Amino acid sequence: MDTESICAAAAAGARSPLRLFAAMLACAALAAASTPVHGQNFPIKPIRVIVPVTPSGGTDMLARLIAAKLQERLGQPVVVENKPGAGGMIGHDYVAKSAPDGYTVMVMSNAITMVQSVYKSLPYDVMRDFAPIGIGATVPVVVVVANKVPVNTINELVSYAKANPDKLSYGTPGVGTPHHLATEWFMHMTGGRMFHVPYKGAAGMLANLLTGEVHVAFAAFPSAVPHVRAGKIRAIGIAERERLAQFKELPTVKESLPDYVVNMWFGMVAPAGTPDAVVNRLSEEQLTILNQPETRERLAGMGFDSNPSSAAEMRRIMATEIARWGTVAKAAGIEPK
Repeated sequence: MDTESICAAAAAGARSPLRLFAAMLACAALAAASTPVHGQNFPIKPIRVIVPVTPSGGTDMLARLIAAKLQERLGQPVVVENKPGAGGMIGHDYVAKSAPDGYTVMVMSNAITMVQSVYKSLPYDVMRDFAPIGIGATVPVVVVVANKVPVNTINELVSYAKANPDKLSYGTPGVGTPHHLATEWFMHMTGGRMFHVPYKGAAGMLANLLTGEVHVAFAAFPSAVPHVRAGKIRAIGIAERERLAQFKELPTVKESLPDYVVNMWFGMVAPAGTPDAVVNRLSEEQLTILNQPETRERLAGMGFDSNPSSAAEMRRIMATEIARWGTVAKAAGIEPK
């Protein structure tokens, strides 16, 4: 018999106001004792991790690593589910409208802070409809070209794009993604023009880059570099402040274009309204996982930098990036759709 039934039976059997009052006190104590405190009973059922892009990209890779570790630590199944499309907005909207109970969360890139720079209206509000859990990792953005493209350096790409406006195409996983705005910012700074070919995810973008159907991509390092090392595409620059230790021969973009630095980060959010205790539990678990030497080593091998943050720090970074990319989009002349 549940707490509500026990209390109803006790109240019905009370033959005096004093006994009724005593029964009410006992029921209140029983209800309090059966209520989860500080999220200590979370989780009691499987958790879904929504990934708003196709499988095999950087977001998906990190989500699956974290999900496997969370499952070990929480003792409940943690299932990754891809919901790609519209630059991540389909997945974003799905999570924004999910039950705020901690059983549906999302691992996504900083595309979530960029899409509102290129759309007049969204079905959700980034700062209002999500509860940040924490940033998990960052990755460099690498500039890669199809082997048939006649450029080998950033300067050659700039010259070719200026001399041949819109002859080159650039691929992205969708409008409003980091890949998209990073390329638009690059073109704004250099005066070159390439035309945009958006895909549903990084996998399609890279597949067409390998065949030469698309010419250029500003891609996430982990998903692009295996193809570079296999000689299937060429890397011509890394959008970091300094050259990477594991890729010393690859120049930074800023060596040719001062002040051009872009990276991607990946974090976890829950729907707004998720109890603070549950958000804090998930945040603590993610921080613990990402600070484990084994996890850091695996991430480094995949091309990620483990840079875990708190929920509060993630919220601050999201607000800062929304303002930054709004400014970039406006300067680049991107008209919101």
